[in-house]
Amino acid sequence: MNAPTQQTYFEEQQRFPLWIKAIPLFTVLLCGLCTLALAIAGAGAAALITAATLIVVFLPLAVLHFAIRLATRVDTNGLHLRVLPARWSMLPRRMTHKDVPLADLRRWQPRTYNSISGREYWGWHLWGLAAGRRGHYLYVMRPSSPTTGHGVAIELENGDNLFVGTSNPDELARALHQATNKAG
Repeated sequence: MNAPTQQTYFEEQQRFPLWIKAIPLFTVLLCGLCTLALAIAGAGAAALITAATLIVVFLPLAVLHFAIRLATRVDTNGLHLRVLPARWSMLPRRMTHKDVPLADLRRWQPRTYNSISGREYWGWHLWGLAAGRRGHYLYVMRPSSPTTGHGVAIELENGDNLFVGTSNPDELARALHQATNKAG
């Protein structure tokens, strides 16, 4: 007997915008310039070692900001979220690898999330990725401004809430609707 083929309804990969990538890159550049200035000024070894250590610490963070991406997919098995590359991630596994079966989706709607007035995702943050109070997860890699992001708010059967940022919130909501209708 042939296994049913898997149909993909939505697929998107997001990366951080340039202004977020620039922050650690600017820090590395500033540390490099300070190291150069200290060397020219004849500063002591301790000052040079401190500046060089800061470069060694911030350079991997700058590289990580350029490499990290959020992969979102809706298919016949459910909603799949991956923060890649997983081996470099500083996030807990419950954030970097999330699979939600279609049967676990209760309701969803396109929405704009405001990080200043929206309290449901307050908690542990790495830019637009967050684990707020119990069961509230935020995935926004491409904010529309420093404080807002467009996406789909999803409520699960177990009471957990996800906010999945996307440049196409209506398309993601439509894909969730199509997938759940086809499954059930």
